[in-house]
Amino acid sequence: MIDLLWKKNIAQKSIVLICGLLTIWLLSSCREQETTVPQIASTLKILDDPEAQQKLMLTFAKAYPEKISDVEFTDNDWTMLVNGIRFFFANGRFLPEALRDQWEKFYPYDFYVYPWKGEAKERQAAFKNPVYSVGSSFLFDALYFSNTEDESWEMQEKYSFLGVKVLMHNHIKPFLDIVRERVRIAAQTDPLISEWLAALQTTQPTLGWNWRTIAGTNRRSLHSYGIAIDLLPRNLDGLHTYWQWSIKEKDFDSYYMPPEAVIRIFEDHGFIWGGNWDLIDTMHFEYRPEILLLNNFVIEHLDQQRD
Repeated sequence: MIDLLWKKNIAQKSIVLICGLLTIWLLSSCREQETTVPQIASTLKILDDPEAQQKLMLTFAKAYPEKISDVEFTDNDWTMLVNGIRFFFANGRFLPEALRDQWEKFYPYDFYVYPWKGEAKERQAAFKNPVYSVGSSFLFDALYFSNTEDESWEMQEKYSFLGVKVLMHNHIKPFLDIVRERVRIAAQTDPLISEWLAALQTTQPTLGWNWRTIAGTNRRSLHSYGIAIDLLPRNLDGLHTYWQWSIKEKDFDSYYMPPEAVIRIFEDHGFIWGGNWDLIDTMHFEYRPEILLLNNFVIEHLDQQRD
């Protein structure tokens, strides 16, 4: 039984997922509470492209083979079965059938390039006028059996990752196990990784599961599902890590960076890194295999399943 007191003491930390200047495929997770919302157009115009919608659904099915299946065109819309619940594309909203006809009440999902590519002046502009990704949380609620805080809490496991004690969703534990082993093996021959491991902070505010909305928005943080982890050093030595904590610092060189080899290991196993957004969060990793697949990354365990 997970210690409930430990649950209550988890520190708060804000993360922000952003729309890139170039948009391609991405699902982000959040629920819009307003009754009417403006239309947000995708530069790929997938709302009018059934082939693009089919590709998106099939990519999600590949990213979550144990959770998503039965992609088919039903009732004049592309659909997929998510843990037994039929989801419709629903004009880009990804909604269960009961809410499909209410799609105008929700924002559509945004789609963007990973990793973000841009110049320093573009990052400065993003810091000054941040653009947040939007969408509804229904899909991720179904993916991770986490419609409520209590439901999400029941899916978490207390986990030691490279000495860092966190709560993580039990679905991603096998993938974190692989990352952990690969990092430890790499550290035997790479002094940069060895030094990074030795410097990791193993207590708060390093975070895994943390049910909350993202500061400044009404959108649910991906920490709420236990699919994100923040890895901080014990001492930042004057460096920065999260854009909102150091909004005046626009020089990427002033930010804390994990070793490049560590970032690659995470990406090889389905995790994206917050340092590859324009609104950067260099301590942050999250399990988002669909993002990587839609941006032509190869994910090792998914590639092996296909073979």
